[in-house]
Amino acid sequence: MTDPYIGTVVISLATVLLLESVFPLHQATVPLRRWMHNFGLSVLALGTTLLTPLLFWVVVRVTGIPSAGGLLAHGNVPLWGQWLITFLAMDGMRYGLHRLAHRLPWLWRLHAVHHSDIELDATTTHRHHPLENLVLSLATLPVLVALSPPPTAVLAYAVLSTAIDTLSHANLRLPTLLDQGLRRLLVTPAYHRVHHSALRSQTDSNYAGLFPMFDHLFRSHSVVPDDGGRALTIGLESGRDAASQSLAALLLAPFWNPR
Repeated sequence: MTDPYIGTVVISLATVLLLESVFPLHQATVPLRRWMHNFGLSVLALGTTLLTPLLFWVVVRVTGIPSAGGLLAHGNVPLWGQWLITFLAMDGMRYGLHRLAHRLPWLWRLHAVHHSDIELDATTTHRHHPLENLVLSLATLPVLVALSPPPTAVLAYAVLSTAIDTLSHANLRLPTLLDQGLRRLLVTPAYHRVHHSALRSQTDSNYAGLFPMFDHLFRSHSVVPDDGGRALTIGLESGRDAASQSLAALLLAPFWNPR
């Protein structure tokens, strides 16, 4: 199950980076050193992300829980309903955990590594502290075990959310009407860019990963500026110097420099 996910990560990054070079929202500074730090952190973080399907498979094998169905199948939910519930449950859980990461100080210290990037592009997508991904993977596992959804539905959600994640972090200028139309259903670059603003009231909004409806439902939606977020200051107020952006500093930041 991990091969399609890894393939999606690589293809999404390559595609969006190409689009950014043609239709950038703004001209970024020379990004090579920053990209190296982001990619290094991403490799470590993605390694822990892959624990979720692997742990799910192990638990299913050990406990004997059916690998396709479980509570959903016992409720006589048709296959299309199982897929719908899987997508809504996983994205709703992701929204809740993301919002919690902004509320719990110890979890915010991990999540702040993602927000500390002072520019926003496709390489920011997987720039997470590996311990944050481990915590979220372990928090996701009980829900997957309880629902025991069709593995193909879990994989499909992972593939789609990864593609949208990469797009939503892009330094990309979409036509205004296209962006406005898309963000009625899916998170877009302009919508998510607000979440990476250095202004805390904007940082603590637009948490949605795939479906913006969760922000509207739980009143955490923030208005997208008319310029698509071009004028926003990206990152955090602290840790903006080059030394704080090194791979070693990012890995150590939650322990010696709580943001």
